[in-house]
Amino acid sequence: MFGKRIGFTIIELLVSLFIIGLLIALLLPAVQNARSSVRKISCLNRMRNVNLAMIQVVEQNGRFPACGNFTKEFGRHHSWVIDVLPWLEQGTFADKWNKDRSINDPENLPLTTQHFPILTCPADISVDGGKGDLSFVVNGGWGYTVYHKGVHDCPIDPQGRRLDLNGNGESCPPLGEADGKPSDKQLYFYTGLFFNETWKTEISERHHRPATVTDGMSNTLVMSENVRTGFNPDEKDDPWGSSWASPSPKLTSFHIGNPCEGAVCAPGKVDYNRSNSGQFRINSGLRSAEGTSPIPNSFHKGGVNMAFADGRSQFVSETIDGAVYASLVSPQGEKLSDTPIAQAILTVGEF
Repeated sequence: MFGKRIGFTIIELLVSLFIIGLLIALLLPAVQNARSSVRKISCLNRMRNVNLAMIQVVEQNGRFPACGNFTKEFGRHHSWVIDVLPWLEQGTFADKWNKDRSINDPENLPLTTQHFPILTCPADISVDGGKGDLSFVVNGGWGYTVYHKGVHDCPIDPQGRRLDLNGNGESCPPLGEADGKPSDKQLYFYTGLFFNETWKTEISERHHRPATVTDGMSNTLVMSENVRTGFNPDEKDDPWGSSWASPSPKLTSFHIGNPCEGAVCAPGKVDYNRSNSGQFRINSGLRSAEGTSPIPNSFHKGGVNMAFADGRSQFVSETIDGAVYASLVSPQGEKLSDTPIAQAILTVGEF
């Protein structure tokens, strides 16, 4: 007579291992999703703090800071981050920055490698701690300005095309507008919240104040994530650096896609679907090199975190309607009502 059998058969062992493997396979996605959710919320909280610091700067100075400052003598000077650091408990560090010197001055350049965790998103896998990384950028609207053929403040889109916003067939006229229409520069002011400026001169001085955000603070975007900005290891020998301190518009700001065909905003050539499509579709630049995709990009599935001028922050879908997106970027969309680039004043809701 045989004794009582002890242990598992091979089949029982295999079945047990299969069940354990199946449970692990079911559990891992849940764990990964939970971690992803935590990173997204942590990122949102960091952005909210940076945005609140920006609001403090606006209240103190009565105006929004420049996204990037430049000088005739030195070129690149400093970014908006320098302005908000004192309100992020980094006043001592900010005092070390000499605003009378350029970014590549021996006094300032070593500071640009300082790593501030609050300026980065935990989900930003491109962050290289200690190298001056940045995950958040401000609202640059349709583009930025350059000096072109003797004309200061010539508005261009991120593709480098001069903006003919009034649709009269001429951009950056050297003698100003002569047809009685609002100028391209005037309309450009309505389309974004932050601008390049020349430091301590009137060559290029353009900024918004709370009173000029006429579409409403709760309807106007201040900042977004962009994981394609900050430190670029391929530019480690660039004397200007590629960090949170750089005033380069492709590092400081996010831009929407130009809705005007060929950058000419003539009647019948404006389609706001272009504002969030192609290479300017939110999250379309995740495979781009650092500093080459000045649009909202994040490693969160389905969208990006964004912050508003009233202090609110929320997750925004990457499929947001182009017209809604453009309206949220513009602080004075109502002033475009009699132009080819007219857009309705939209109330922020579910999008």
